[in-house]
Order: sequence, then C-alpha cells, then structure tokens
Amino acid sequence: MTSLSPSTHTSFEPLQRAFAAYLKETRRYPGLTLDCSERAGRLLLLAEHRGPEADAPMDLLKDLESAFQELVPTVGLPEADWAAVDALAVRLYLKLRSVAQPYAMHTFTWHPQDAAQVIFPATVAPPVIDTAVDRGGSAAAIDIPDHLADVGAFEPDLSAAEGSARTDSAGLGFSDAALALPDTAVQPPPGPGWGERSQIWARQGLRSLRDYWSYGLAGLILVGSGAFSYALSRPCVVGSCDRLDQATEYYDLAQATLVGTPTGDDLTTAQADLQTAIDMLAPIPTWSAYYDTAQGDLSRYEGDIVFLNAIIHAQRLASEAANLSQSPPHPVERWVKVHMLWQQAIDQLSSISADSPAFDYSQQKLREYRANYSAIGRRITAEEEAEANFSTAIQTGDLARQRMETANSLAGWQLAAKEWQAAIKGLSLIPQGTMVYDEAQAQLRDYQGQLNRTSNRSTLEEAGANNYHRAVQAARSAAAAEAKGQWTVAVTQWRQAVASAEQIPADTILAEEGGVLLETYQPALANAQNRLRTAVALQTLTTNLAQLCEFSATPCTVREDASQIRVVLSSQYAEPLRQAITPPAADGTFAFTNQLNSGSQQLIEQIITTSHQVDRQVAVYDAQGGFVARYRPDLGGFIKN
Repeated sequence: MTSLSPSTHTSFEPLQRAFAAYLKETRRYPGLTLDCSERAGRLLLLAEHRGPEADAPMDLLKDLESAFQELVPTVGLPEADWAAVDALAVRLYLKLRSVAQPYAMHTFTWHPQDAAQVIFPATVAPPVIDTAVDRGGSAAAIDIPDHLADVGAFEPDLSAAEGSARTDSAGLGFSDAALALPDTAVQPPPGPGWGERSQIWARQGLRSLRDYWSYGLAGLILVGSGAFSYALSRPCVVGSCDRLDQATEYYDLAQATLVGTPTGDDLTTAQADLQTAIDMLAPIPTWSAYYDTAQGDLSRYEGDIVFLNAIIHAQRLASEAANLSQSPPHPVERWVKVHMLWQQAIDQLSSISADSPAFDYSQQKLREYRANYSAIGRRITAEEEAEANFSTAIQTGDLARQRMETANSLAGWQLAAKEWQAAIKGLSLIPQGTMVYDEAQAQLRDYQGQLNRTSNRSTLEEAGANNYHRAVQAARSAAAAEAKGQWTVAVTQWRQAVASAEQIPADTILAEEGGVLLETYQPALANAQNRLRTAVALQTLTTNLAQLCEFSATPCTVREDASQIRVVLSSQYAEPLRQAITPPAADGTFAFTNQLNSGSQQLIEQIITTSHQVDRQVAVYDAQGGFVARYRPDLGGFIKN
C-alpha cells in the first residue's frame, strides 16, 4: 500500500488552514477545529469542539469527509505529490476538548481519481482539440480554450505527433489522427482561488496527455472512446494492483485487533479496518486480471465483518439490557424486555464461526450473557411469584377482616386468626428487591397488628368457652351427687360450677350465658350446703342416739321428713320425757324438769343442737308412734303439738 511519508504537524498546515476557512465560512458546528497528522500510513483528522456532543455525529463526519474531498486537490499533501498516492486511508475522529476519548469515528479511503472529478466536473462538455495532420504533413490548427491558452496550459509537441502519425514500430502509416481530452470539464467552479487551481490542474492534465503519444495514434483513438476510457479508469485494470496488498494490510490489522480481549473501541476500529478493506476490493471490475483474487479476499473479508457486526450488535443489545436493568426494582414487563434483549445478544454471538479471530472473545461474552439471561429469568420468576403472593395475601387479609366482623363464636375468631396467619405468611415470602416489597412490608405491619388483636380475642373466647364447659360439667356432677345423697360431693361440684361460671371473661360471646348459669348454680350451691349441714347433723344425731339406745329393748331412730326431723325413742327414754314436761309457758313452750337422768338430758341437748344446725323442727315420738314433744328452733323451745 502506498502511503504518505512521515510528516510533522506543520507540514499539514495548508490543509488545516483550508479546513479552518471552510469551517469558518460554512459555520458547520460552532467552535469546531480540525487537526491533521499522519500515522502508520493513515491520515488522521481530529475534530474537536466544546460540549455538548453533536446531535448527529455521523452526519457531521460525513460533511467533513466531503470537505476533505474538495479541499485536498486544492492544497495537496505534505512532502509528496498527492497524485502519486493510489489510495489513502483517512480516519476522522470527533471528540470533546474536555474528554480524552473521541465519541465518534469515521473511516474512508481517498483515491486520486476522486480529485479529477472535483477539478473536471463531468457535466460540462470537454473542449475539442483538433490535432489532425493533413496528408501534406502540415498539422491542422488546434482549438484551445482561451482561458487555457492564456496561461500556456496546452503546449502539444506537434513534431513528435507527426512522427508517430507517419509510421508505427511496424512501419504502418496513418493518414489521419484525432486526439480528444478525457470526458471531463475544465470550467472552474466558483469560489476564491479556484481559477488558479483550475489552471494548474489543466497544465498537469495536458502534460499527462503528452505521455499518451508514446503509445501511438491507435492507442489515442481507443483512449478517446468514452467506454474504453471508463474501463481503463477502473481500479486494477492497467498495471499492478496495489489494492490487494492494501486491503490485506487492513484485514491483518483488523485480525490483530480482535485477538485476545478487545475493547469496544477495538471492535469499532477493527470493523472500520475491515470495511476499508472491503471498500478497496469492491470496485475492482470483472475485466480486471485481479478480479478472481480480489473476489476471494472480498468473500473472506465480508464473512469476517458479518461476524464482527454480530458481536458489535450483541454488545449494543447487551448495553441496552444492562441500562434497562439499572436501579431496580422494575415491573415484570420491563424484566421480560431485558430478558429478550439478552436472548437476542446470545443469538448474535452464537452465530460466530469457530474460525473467526473473535471466536474466543465471543465465547467469553456468550458465557457472561447466558449468566445474565439466567439471572434475569430468576428475576422474572421472583417478580411473578411476589406479585402472586401479594395478591393472594391481600385477598386472604380481606377474608380475615370479614371473619373478624362477623365472628360470633370461638370457632369464628379462631378461623379469623388462621386467615391472618396465612396472609402474613404470604407477605413474608415476598423477597426484598421486588416491586411489591415495600407495599408488602406496610401490609405486613398492619396484618401483624390485626393478628395480635384477633389472637387476644380468640384467647379470651377460648378461656370463656373452657370455663363455661367446666361450669356445666361441674353442675352435672353436682346434680348426680345430690341424687345419690352425696352432699359433700355435690357441694364441691357446685362450688366448681359457680367458680368456672364467674371466670368467663366479660365482653366475650359466652359472658351473658355465664351470668345465666350463675343465677342457677349459686342457689343450688346454697341448697347443697344446707343439705350437707343437715346430713352432717343428722348423722351426728343418729350416731349419738345409737349409742344411747344401744342397750334398749327397741332402737332409737332418726328419719328426715319433708317438713321436719322425726326421732323415734325407745320406751326407756320416751316415757321419762313425757312425764318430765313442765307446764307450758305463755308462748306455749315448755321445758323438762331437772329430774331427768344424764342420758335423757344429753338426748334433749342433742335434739336442740341438731334442730338449730339444720334450722328445722324436730319431733319426738315413742316406739308405739305416740307424740311426745316437738322442738321449734324459731321459738327456741319444745311444744306439745
């Protein structure tokens, strides 16, 4: 590849001044400056400006490329005739002055023939130059445009033309010859300095035309035809084909850039180099002797750039996915979009061939992207499960609230507590970092308070229910004991029944029913206590009488009637009592004389004590059923009826 010779910064001053004038005149971008340098056979153009970045950086770079195409023919290249360069790689960078790295880049290849189109626009008809030599040997007049003749731009060597016209190397003579300029125009475009530059280019073009005389008039006739001129002007048609070597250099440079772990800038640079190599080979026509070779290289280059484009595209997708993932949490819909972007990036990398120099790099990125894809998949699952758990928990909480409002039994409050527990469990399953986590935490605090209230009420209701059931059960046992005359057991059970009923908490469902139980159980307890006292007293009286009457002919018995206690004495005790009765007092009571023996006196005292203990009157009869006397505790004495 032919390139510019190394040059200093000052050697590009003409080009830089031309760019400065262009930028000042066009005002393409405020404050934009351009610096030129050469490195490794490439022309580097660094355009800098203050912030912010250009809205359409590629459009700006394309405009700078167009300006380069117009300006280089007018100012030339440093330290060498630019026309000697068959292809020049140019790279344009666009950066902010305050930032070290450029934010946009554009690469293109400049060819000298592109400059000819600037100087000689094809839209203007070329001047006709009649160089015909008559048969007498005199040359016909040549019609030279005035603006070229004034500067001596056209100075044909007619003697050489005549010699060539008379005979060729084989001695063949030609009677006529015609020479026409190429299909280009000579009218100078408007603008300062373009007239002088057009004259210089015209002289250079005409000097080149003199070189064609050495090929003979036959060659000039063929060159004069438009089609053949176009065919010869295509790359790699005449002479050697430096483009093949130049493209190979760009390709090798791209391959070297992709080895190892290239950065994003490396990928962009390699892409630009590959595209440059492709652009250099694509114009080689089918009639070129180098066409087949160029096509083979071109096919390889295009295959590699497809893989490289896939990697760059994958990185763009990955970058978009990473940006969308920032600052979570996000809705499920956003995570699904991120998931799809990672999948698309994976698909791009999966297409990379194993023989690509970027294959190892693509495999490394493929592992990273697949890990990210799996992580996002887990994110989606977590978000979906969180939303489902949250929705279920809210529904369960609403049901628990309804249970609280309508609960009319212990079972109802217990069911409400279970519903709150289920709702709390659902909210507890929602992991931190999900969309509904914060809302779930707020609901969790509310539900925990509701559960505490429900649990406390359920505990009270349970205590009330337990005491109620214990009271009822104790009352049943007391009634059974009374039926058997087990007054001690009955009193104990009635006491348990009353205590359990009293322990039913207020404001519970069974509190009112507990009050009803107390209205029944308390009198029953009092009655049982009375009956127990009676039973104890009668038992004492019976025991004492049995001891007194132990040696009597007839036993002494004690029997309880509905209204009184009936004591039957043997004749040994009954008759002395009847005889010892004193006259009745004013209130109708009487006493016994002191003539009674100790046994009878003890018997009377026992009857009096028993009557007062049971608060019932005691009637005394003899063994034949005859009435002796009755003691009334309310009167405090014996009476005769």
